[in-house]
Amino acid sequence: MAIWVSSDWHCDPTELKDSVRAWIRRGKEGNHRLIGDGDLFDILPWGKQKWRQSAAVKEFADLLDGYSFDYVTGNHDPYKTMKSLMAAYSNIRVRRHLTLKENERRYFFSHGHIWALDWGFLGLNKIAPWLVETMVDTAPGFWYWFCRRVGWLASSPPKGISEGKEKERITRLIRAIWAGASDYALKHDCCVILGHTHTTGRHEHGVSKQIGFPAYMVDDGNLPDGTYIEIKKDARLKFL
Repeated sequence: MAIWVSSDWHCDPTELKDSVRAWIRRGKEGNHRLIGDGDLFDILPWGKQKWRQSAAVKEFADLLDGYSFDYVTGNHDPYKTMKSLMAAYSNIRVRRHLTLKENERRYFFSHGHIWALDWGFLGLNKIAPWLVETMVDTAPGFWYWFCRRVGWLASSPPKGISEGKEKERITRLIRAIWAGASDYALKHDCCVILGHTHTTGRHEHGVSKQIGFPAYMVDDGNLPDGTYIEIKKDARLKFL
């Protein structure tokens, strides 16, 4: 048994993607703990109204069939909206963030968009994550529109880049997100697991107080690219 983590499915209201179905089925067969790390469903781009009777959400719940699932929300699927959509399914636990201890090691799961504001040069790097979370909670539609306008959506590939190629692009914004996640890992003696960027990466930034356990960040890319994270003795990138 292991912990399996995936993010950035970006499913539309009509159906799940084949890679998502395969990940869930294989995870259940292995009796693994399943964690979704944000942007599993494209709520904001499609509009909340289209999700009220979503076939994709129903298929997701039917495929789990009561199997336990931790749903960490992202910037495309805000917490309050997902709490409402998943209210009927007691096996699906919707969370803003998740902290776990496994084999004496701490793991912090966050979608990663909280580090998209790089305000360190103003000394406001502690305020930026709080501001992002507040806006996603209170004004998700406006905040999504605003982030698109100013280029704060790391998960939006430019025109001409096909699915599966996003991981070849390491932008300034992605570096800022990785830096913020790595800094959090170092300060809290943990491994930070995130998505949001549609890239894959693992970065170690120092050693924690926990018997030399490295504080590090792992970005799982997105499942349509065939990537996910498996946690046994450590958090490692895997491919379907």
